[in-house]
Amino acid sequence: MPEQENRTRQELNAALRALLRKRPLDQLRVRELTELCGLRRQSFYYHFKDVYDLFAWSLRQERALLRARLADCLTWRQALLELLDRAGEERAFYRAVLDQSGQAGLGEMAPIEEVLEAVQVYYRDRCGVPPDQAAEERERRCGRMLLLSLMENWIRGGTVMPPEELADALERAAARSAAGAVWQTLLERGEWNQTL
Repeated sequence: MPEQENRTRQELNAALRALLRKRPLDQLRVRELTELCGLRRQSFYYHFKDVYDLFAWSLRQERALLRARLADCLTWRQALLELLDRAGEERAFYRAVLDQSGQAGLGEMAPIEEVLEAVQVYYRDRCGVPPDQAAEERERRCGRMLLLSLMENWIRGGTVMPPEELADALERAAARSAAGAVWQTLLERGEWNQTL
């Protein structure tokens, strides 16, 4: 794509995100976007057929950006913090994604499944555990639902704690759950008294 075309698209994208901080997507007009950029309406229609087409393009750009930011995450904590940091930077845009297509849209944009799979492979390899595709798929589905629900609640303002505090709380809950699972396993095996 020629540099001028890309610059025009990026300017329209920035205008879209700025206007989303004031009003929902369905109330935005092409005229407002072009005025904010200092463009003619024809320039907009050269690149996009309507505001929703611009929004769809912006979603693809955001997904690419998230992929790049999450590429090096080795833990769910790193991934969650990256996702929440980005969502915090562009909260109005992420709220528009949720308004337009719910958690499914957020899940399509944020490559959570890929991050969870990378985390599983990393820890599986480090621990020398053989792959169990069915169990790993179930864990990814559960993790995806949990992270998407947390993100939605946080983006919409239901959870007011900062990302670090939210990750800490989630980590403590996971540690308690893991300790409980170990205790239950020892009880089931009749090994609890032997460990005292």
